Amino acid sequence: MRIRSAIANMGIYKPPLEGRNPKEYLLMDFNESPEPPPPSVGRALQDYLVEGNLHVYPHYGSFCEELGQYVGVSAAQLLLTNGSDQGIDVILRSMLDPGTNLVIAIPGFTMFKQTVDTIGADFIGVPYPADFAFPYEKVRQAVNLNTRVIVVINPNNPTGTSAPLEQVEALLKEFPDCAVLVDEAYYEFTGQTCLHLLNQYPNLVVLRTFSKAFAIPALRLGYVVAKEEFINELLKIRGPYDVNMAAIVAARALLQDPQPWKELVRHLMKEVKPTLENFFQENEIKFYPGEANFMLVEPKGGAGLAVNYLKDQGILVRPMRPPLEKCFRINMRSIGETEKFMSVFKSYQQRKD
Repeated sequence: MRIRSAIANMGIYKPPLEGRNPKEYLLMDFNESPEPPPPSVGRALQDYLVEGNLHVYPHYGSFCEELGQYVGVSAAQLLLTNGSDQGIDVILRSMLDPGTNLVIAIPGFTMFKQTVDTIGADFIGVPYPADFAFPYEKVRQAVNLNTRVIVVINPNNPTGTSAPLEQVEALLKEFPDCAVLVDEAYYEFTGQTCLHLLNQYPNLVVLRTFSKAFAIPALRLGYVVAKEEFINELLKIRGPYDVNMAAIVAARALLQDPQPWKELVRHLMKEVKPTLENFFQENEIKFYPGEANFMLVEPKGGAGLAVNYLKDQGILVRPMRPPLEKCFRINMRSIGETEKFMSVFKSYQQRKD
């Protein structure tokens, strides 16, 4: 068999999933919710299974209208996807050809490069500066006649920093022939969105997910928000049944019962995060606070020893690749679990000192 050269030349995206047993480890490595979704979600799923509809193809009913009410757009401006990964895939496949390119600040979410490479298009990565401020001017300068997509991850994973909304609008205005794709996976944690610009700028495309604050990454549900005309183009690529009904049932329950996940977000951002930041400051540990439910930590002596020590003590954090190899990423857990992390990490620091 002859594999396309673009695919044959690629590597496999392999996140470090092996050994992530939640019964053995405190999972602070994948930006997951520390709590499962509320009981209402489990009840809704159980009811769906008991009704015996597994033999029927998905029927989404009024879900897009319900989601549209939450987002503040019409149902026609929404595309449901099998996780935000599929959202990235259908958007980029609709825009890119070999010889065209995508511009993005790096490091960022790996799936953008993975998808660009499958198409055989060019990936233009603009490095973040040392303070991780969005490199707006350099992104502007990187755009050329072959650019079809400009990506802004707000806030960015793994740096945790955001592009100011006025810079997002400036890109939309200056490059009307490019899609400006804004990944808002962590919107529920920041409350910051550029969706108010959608009516004015038809080249704006927003990507969101139910994997983070909504806590159902196992069910794989994301969505794209854009002008209806662009959504109709994406519908030509996404399969009619790519989103499973369990995801829809769970998401509907989450939208109808928002108080539990909203309270958890408040706890993580208003109680846990300041506690963790104070700990790092008091112990003179370098960190980058970011704007969402995770942060980068740069321990003395580098990240490798710290990551291994924490793992030996039953805590998983995410080691970073170059140019962030001195750092590990940590996501917020409950205050009790955070106290456990702080105790273990303090013992590591004292051991190193």
